[in-house]
Amino acid sequence: MRLVAAEILKLRRRRGLMTWSALLTIGTPIVAYSILVALHAASPDRHGPAGGTNNLQALLGLYSILGGLAGILIGTTAGSQDRSSGVFRDLAVTGRPRKALFHGRAPGALAVYLPLLAAGFGIAVAGSYAFAGELATPSGADVGRYAAWILATGVLDVVLGVALASVVSSRIATGVLVAWNAFVAPLLIQIDTLGGARKAISVAAARSFAPAGTDRMQIMMAAGTALLVLAVWIAVALRGAAWWTKRVDA
Repeated sequence: MRLVAAEILKLRRRRGLMTWSALLTIGTPIVAYSILVALHAASPDRHGPAGGTNNLQALLGLYSILGGLAGILIGTTAGSQDRSSGVFRDLAVTGRPRKALFHGRAPGALAVYLPLLAAGFGIAVAGSYAFAGELATPSGADVGRYAAWILATGVLDVVLGVALASVVSSRIATGVLVAWNAFVAPLLIQIDTLGGARKAISVAAARSFAPAGTDRMQIMMAAGTALLVLAVWIAVALRGAAWWTKRVDA
C-alpha cells in the first residue's frame, strides 16, 4: 500500500499532467454542453435541446477518446516516471523487489484517474437529463452500459500505458497507444474478412459494453467474452512489463 500511495503522490504533484487530465475528462462534457446550450438558446428552431439520449451518445463517443487519452497520459507517466527522473536505481538498491515496485504503478495510476473519469461521466449523464427538454432520456440500463464502456476503455488505456511505458519512453508509449486506439484498431474492426477474430481486439471488447447501435464499428459479444478479452490484454501487458522491469538495468 505504501508503494501505491507513493505513486499517487508522485502523479498528483505533476500539475501539468493533472491539469490536462482534468480538462480532458471533466472539461469535455462541460465544454460540450456549454456549446450545445448556447446554440439552443440562440436558435431553438435550428438547434434542439442539449440533452437527451442522442446527444449523450455522441458526447460519450467523444468522451471515450479524450477520456482515454487522459488515461494514456496518466498511465505512461506512472510507468516511466521513476526511470525518467533517475530514482529507479535508488529504489532498486533499497532491497525492494523490482516486481513490487512495478506492481504499485497501475493501482496508483488508476486511483488518480478513475475519480476524474467518474466525475466527467457523471456530468455527461446529468446533463443529458437536465437539458433534455422534450427529448427522450436514456434509461437506467443504458446508463449502466455506457458506464461499463467508458470504464473498460479507461482502465485498459491506463494499464496498457503503465505497461508499455515501463519498456519504452513515455512519448513512444503515448504515440503507440494513441495510434492503436484512433487508427489501427478501428481499421482492423472494419475488416469483415477477419470475422470473429475481431473480438480479440481490445477496443472492440471495450466498445461491446455500450448499448447496441452506439457505434457503427461496434462488434457485439457476450459480456463474459468481452471481460475475458480485456483480462487477457491486461494480464499479458502487466506480465510482460513486470518481466522486463526485473531484468532491465537500473
